[in-house]
Amino acid sequence: MTEYLTHDLTLNLGEEVPEDLTLNMLRFPARDTTLVVARSPVANDKSLDEAIDDQLRILRKKSRAMTITPTRITRLGSDEDPIEGREMAIEFRVGDKPNFQLQAACLIPGQHRLLVLNYSKPSSLSSNDIEHWRAIKQQLRFT
Repeated sequence: MTEYLTHDLTLNLGEEVPEDLTLNMLRFPARDTTLVVARSPVANDKSLDEAIDDQLRILRKKSRAMTITPTRITRLGSDEDPIEGREMAIEFRVGDKPNFQLQAACLIPGQHRLLVLNYSKPSSLSSNDIEHWRAIKQQLRFT
């Protein structure tokens, strides 16, 4: 099993506290899939659903040729310590090529930051790809 630690160093940034807008992109060449892990701040008065709606509104403005399934409640992490999230499927075109994404989002435990997992492929996702996505979601752990 390959585990991936997204925070592998410590930086001393002085007294200033920046917003964490980090993005990690992991490529699975044999599958031709990509997993993107993105983080962004969420206003204190916004819920998970409102934060996701804001993100989707921005996405829709950037691309008119996009189909997004309604969000559904999902569980991220193990059965012993699950986190409630939202999941959707997105299809869009880049030029004349279709792209398919499965996306899950949650608030990072103990923080008011949005974590988005985006699993994508420049063609239809196979049943093996979908199983891979499910395993990633089920086995994630927050540090």
